[in-house]
Amino acid sequence: MNKQEVKGRIAYEALVFLGAIALLTLITRLWPILFLVIVVMLVCVLRLMFIRVKTVKAIAPATPTPESPPVETEISIITKAFGLLQRRISEQLEAQYPGARWVWSATNTIEHFKMGEPMIILLNRAGGYQKAQVVVHNLLFKGLDYLTVKTPVASVAPVTPPKTETPEILDGDDGAEVEEPLPDEAPVNYGRLAFEWVDANMADINARYNESIAQSQSEMLIPSEELPHPDSWPDVCAELKRNGFTAADFCEDGIKVTVAQ
Repeated sequence: MNKQEVKGRIAYEALVFLGAIALLTLITRLWPILFLVIVVMLVCVLRLMFIRVKTVKAIAPATPTPESPPVETEISIITKAFGLLQRRISEQLEAQYPGARWVWSATNTIEHFKMGEPMIILLNRAGGYQKAQVVVHNLLFKGLDYLTVKTPVASVAPVTPPKTETPEILDGDDGAEVEEPLPDEAPVNYGRLAFEWVDANMADINARYNESIAQSQSEMLIPSEELPHPDSWPDVCAELKRNGFTAADFCEDGIKVTVAQ
């Protein structure tokens, strides 16, 4: 019991005692004493009310202080900026080419974004463009630089057209004509075939890769029926690794790409 409660208790008991005295003076008709007791009772009532008011103010709940905002870390800032960057890319593509779709060309794009390195997106239904470079300055999106896909020209030795000559006639036992054999056909450039196939199907490969990550799969299979000639599969695996995939190996069913978790 604190000091204010003690004072209130004393004032209350004094008020009860004065009430009893006032009752006795009323019975005995001692009017001067009765008037004096009434005045003292009024003083006690006022004192009791004053103590009650101070007690209510003392126990009033304190106003809670506002909590300080959480401290931003470098990782949280990079994550928020990267999410905003992806929204800005989608907004610009939708404004310029409604219905266009895009995916990142590499799987570790957020690391390139953090280090300020160039970032490439693969496009679909974007007015004929298949690639675009994302222009970023100080973690802020500045626009898209659309790229024209150029097919590299493989180094092929010039083929000399065959000369038109009269086949040499050799004397045989039966006098039959013997012709020189025709040259073999030029070999297929499987490296170029693998490059063109990967470049044309990169958007679909990235979409499958992201879906495999979402489903927590360890491998992604590219079926054999979707791949070019089997002799080009080693070159296809090399092209996939060059485009950012950690591991790609061919098997009887096609090409298996390891999904990085």
